[in-house]
Amino acid sequence: MAESKPVSVVVIGGLAATVGAFAPTLYERASLLVRRVDFRAVATVEPPSVVWLLNPSQQVVPFRGRDAELRQLSAWCADRRSAVVHLVFAPGGFGKTRLALRLRDELIGRGWQCVFVRPGGEGQAAQEVTSDRAPGRLLLVVDYAESRAPGGLAQLLAAASLRRVDRVRVLLLARTAGPWWTTLSATVHEHAALLDALTGDRRNLTALGARIDARLPAEVVAHAAEVFGRKLKRPVPADIENRRYPGGAPVLRLHAAALVAVLGGSAEGYGRGDVLEEVLGHERRYWRASANRQRIELPADETEADALLARVVGVAALFGADDEQGVVDLVGRALPGMAGGGAEVAYVPAAHVRWVRWLRGLYPADDNLAAGRLGTLQPDLLAEHLAVEVLAACTVAQRETLFRGLAVGQAVQALTLLGRAAAGHAGADDADVDGLIREALAADVPTMAEAVVQVAVQFPGRYASRMAKLLSERPPPELGWLRDLARRVPYPSLELHWLALALTTLITSNDTADAAADRASWRNWHVLRLTEAGRRVEALSTSSEAVDLDRGLVQVNRDAYLPDLAGSVNNHANLLAMMGRPAEALSTSSEAVDLHRELVQVNRDAYLPDLAGSVNNHALRLAAMGRRAEALATSTEAVQLRRELAQRNRDAHLPDLAGSVSNQAVLLAEAGRRAEAVSTSSEAVDLFQELVQVNRDAYLPDLAMSVNNHALRLAAMGRPDEALTISAEAVQLRRELAQLNRDAYLPNLATSVNNHANRLAEADRPDEALTISTEAVKLRRELAQLNRDAHLPDLAMSVNNHALRLAAMGRPDEALTISAEAVKLRRELAQLNRQAYLPDLAGSVNNHAQRLAEAGRRAEALSTNAEAVDLFRELVQVNRDAYLPDLAKCLWTAGWMRLMLQDPEQGPIAIEATTEALRIYTDLATTEPEVFASLRDATAKALNQLTEQ
Repeated sequence: MAESKPVSVVVIGGLAATVGAFAPTLYERASLLVRRVDFRAVATVEPPSVVWLLNPSQQVVPFRGRDAELRQLSAWCADRRSAVVHLVFAPGGFGKTRLALRLRDELIGRGWQCVFVRPGGEGQAAQEVTSDRAPGRLLLVVDYAESRAPGGLAQLLAAASLRRVDRVRVLLLARTAGPWWTTLSATVHEHAALLDALTGDRRNLTALGARIDARLPAEVVAHAAEVFGRKLKRPVPADIENRRYPGGAPVLRLHAAALVAVLGGSAEGYGRGDVLEEVLGHERRYWRASANRQRIELPADETEADALLARVVGVAALFGADDEQGVVDLVGRALPGMAGGGAEVAYVPAAHVRWVRWLRGLYPADDNLAAGRLGTLQPDLLAEHLAVEVLAACTVAQRETLFRGLAVGQAVQALTLLGRAAAGHAGADDADVDGLIREALAADVPTMAEAVVQVAVQFPGRYASRMAKLLSERPPPELGWLRDLARRVPYPSLELHWLALALTTLITSNDTADAAADRASWRNWHVLRLTEAGRRVEALSTSSEAVDLDRGLVQVNRDAYLPDLAGSVNNHANLLAMMGRPAEALSTSSEAVDLHRELVQVNRDAYLPDLAGSVNNHALRLAAMGRRAEALATSTEAVQLRRELAQRNRDAHLPDLAGSVSNQAVLLAEAGRRAEAVSTSSEAVDLFQELVQVNRDAYLPDLAMSVNNHALRLAAMGRPDEALTISAEAVQLRRELAQLNRDAYLPNLATSVNNHANRLAEADRPDEALTISTEAVKLRRELAQLNRDAHLPDLAMSVNNHALRLAAMGRPDEALTISAEAVKLRRELAQLNRQAYLPDLAGSVNNHAQRLAEAGRRAEALSTNAEAVDLFRELVQVNRDAYLPDLAKCLWTAGWMRLMLQDPEQGPIAIEATTEALRIYTDLATTEPEVFASLRDATAKALNQLTEQ
């Protein structure tokens, strides 16, 4: 349908050089010129596309600003010592592509070769980088890096890093620097450490702000409007610099506002509604004119015609097409039943071909896309806006039809676009993008599930948990498909673990007809996913099934299935420990070690990693049963084995080494070797920080654990200020984890909160210490209600500490009640395992004696203190280094209580106890003065007071 009023256009010849891929074809250009010459008086000239003026690749508005960022990137390229990769990230429309193009132009002037890597071309680029044909100075630009296949992108970064000839630089452009970036190393294990070092270094990141330079937004708009006015032969509104524009508006929206102003848009600064919608309003005239040229039959009503054309363009932007058949299918997907107002498009071959030809010619693909791929509306913010607008205008049934039967690649593109739109709130009238996402996922669960595995890390919290719920509600029937998808979900993963658990749940619930080996294997995978989700009771039951299945297989063929049995037994021991069954865990762990030693004798290289893992775990089991000397010796073996493995392949074995070093620090502390414990704990923190820089998603829980433990080690060495700072960091990390998965990380959060209360008390901040201690007790009561056996020791600890906090705040009655509860809980534990829980009982008894003394209950206080001294003397006989400081503290308490009770008959006993405490502290201060010198001096002062009285 022709325009109802004439419009002004640029001279076609002048437009061609600027439009490039968006220019009319040679035949169309000639036709227009002929019509203009022959029928100048009566012709209505067809409107051109206007969105090309905003396309960053066209560089219509001269580049200005970003001076600091350009200097930074230029220096990065010039410095041979710089990292090979740099990531520039910002929301859509902030000018990332223009910045990259400007850098490209500058580098070309210095003799560099610069290439924009097309989507899917990362693997080929990696090969070219390492070939002899590669130039000496090469810049590779990867736009939309977050949407690229992680494996290909990781390969490219590794190849560029390993190239030794001159300089290769890889510039990544993305909207975020989230898990997609930090988990790249998980896809290329042989280069994991290298990639971790690249992605973990904050110097390799640049976040763009909205403001490109010191100019006001109105000045940016005025400059762009002047350029657009010259291009379109239109006047620039005289008041354009007086209009108001948001201070944080991205440059694309400011340029869009300029374009709308030149085209005759509203004088209200940003225009009527959204400025992007106004740009699309002008673009609709181009769609209509080009459709008329293709003789496409449109509804007579202009509004309906525009809506139909917009739907086809929007659906094309949403799904894309890789080849000619894909474009044909795309048109068929967009047209049926979507004309609006009751009008239907005749679906006949000739009409269909015209629609395909129209869509192909509307926005021809640029050279950066794969051959045959459909070009779509650009810039992307416009495409996102239009796609959301089109979907919002459809009925629920129409949207369901649109999202069914997609290729996985199309589903990936759709979820990527909708995810970006949701993050940027794209769409007319604030359409419910989240609601559109829910409908898209539900329309075709199997296809969308495969897409979610690929895109979820780009959009944390948006896709994975929703798809997990859908899989549980609408399980696909094919077990083979479920297994294939489950294998593709990385382990571990904070973002995808619920989806992985949904898959393994479906697999293990429906595999009764499978071979025993397959059932055992998938139960072991299910155990990992259940544990990752914090569902330990179910994990233990499933683990028992896996062990039984593997035992049966070993009886049939020991050589073939012994490795599987050893792994299952090792996992089962860990779960028993988590569930508070330490005796069973120890015997099971011992079996795992024996099985792995048998395997190592057959093939050391193949099974040494598994042996190291089972030995490491066995050390923990021994410690839990109070057999600390054996635990330390076993832990030392585990560290030695893992250092050997890390020397062979650091990338592969660094996580395991970090875990063993962390465990060793704990056991050294329990053995009273405090200085060694601090240095070992510090090493563990360093190792886990290195790992988190590579893959935060996977290793954040381990870092939180090592930071928590390091704070304990520092406190034990008498370094309270450092301990408090590190403890606060541990709490912060574990709150972050608990927000992601409360069931899995609540026990760890409770531990860190409990410890932090102690550190606050040591820093003489009693009010804060009491508040935090109250939270710790509350958390641990909650956990004990869920599983008393597993969490009773921790509850007893928090209750014991809370009594100390109440006493420090001058609340003796409450402190005495809570202290009595702590003693009761620890007597219960000591009855179950005296060797493991005797140290804790002795501490609580000693503390309770002090509370009784403060309450004036003299006889009970003295008898309770005497019991505590006896308990610590028993412990010193077992491990002098570990418990001698506790005995000294208990003896000091004995002297203090007798002094406080003001009983003359107790004076000699008080002096005797304090003298022994002083002797112990004096001996300890000889070897560890930084810890015990102050205690020695305080005890000497107390002894003088007793002697004077």
